[in-house]
Amino acid sequence: MKYALCAALALLATLPAHADDNTAEGWNVGLAATMSQSPFVDGDNALGGKPVMLSNDEFDIAGPTLSFNATPQREFYVGAGLDSWDHERGDSPTLQDMKSLDRAINLRVGGAWKLASGNATVDLAQDVTAHKGAQVKARYTQRLAGSYAAVRPYVEAQWLSADMTDYYVGVDADEVKAGRPAYQADAALALKAGLLLEQPISKRLTLVGEANVTGYDSAISDSPIIDNSTIWGGAMGVAYRW
Repeated sequence: MKYALCAALALLATLPAHADDNTAEGWNVGLAATMSQSPFVDGDNALGGKPVMLSNDEFDIAGPTLSFNATPQREFYVGAGLDSWDHERGDSPTLQDMKSLDRAINLRVGGAWKLASGNATVDLAQDVTAHKGAQVKARYTQRLAGSYAAVRPYVEAQWLSADMTDYYVGVDADEVKAGRPAYQADAALALKAGLLLEQPISKRLTLVGEANVTGYDSAISDSPIIDNSTIWGGAMGVAYRW
């Protein structure tokens, strides 16, 4: 599946663009189907969806946000979002006897800056419903000149607090069984790399896609309920300019 997604993104990048149409005023919103590999033992790949919100400011700020103190070169924002971690542990039959997890809802604050060849964002998120942990993400996105479509490779460094990592990958004393010892996770680091693509196909429609891979450090990979410390993900959808 991940190879099919990458091939589809490559095909989109070869289509002729309608650049003049994409710069028109209006709301550019839509929906994308998502898929991500489960890091959990015997977990299923997660299928889902997410809203698409495109803009022409080139800041590449993800999710619903409200900007303030903005200039053409930088922007600060507040917003909300969900953890990228699956609170259902990939519906793993092996882990069904563990306690249920709640969905984390984060309050976010961050900033975005335009650079010579791309842009940078720093995003701090604090959960208010589940683990009460925090995470920080710093991303650099490069814009490639001369492409038919808006192709943007990116790299992202992540810091996840101990409250957050232990919530997802820890094993409490009452969850221990043969082959699953107790485990308490510390704060963790992760590195993510990916490719974003926006391909205008008409005056109002834009195809969007993403492919990415994320690698986690030993604080997560050493957990007995984690099977994959490097996971892939992707999305594909369409946005409509109103």
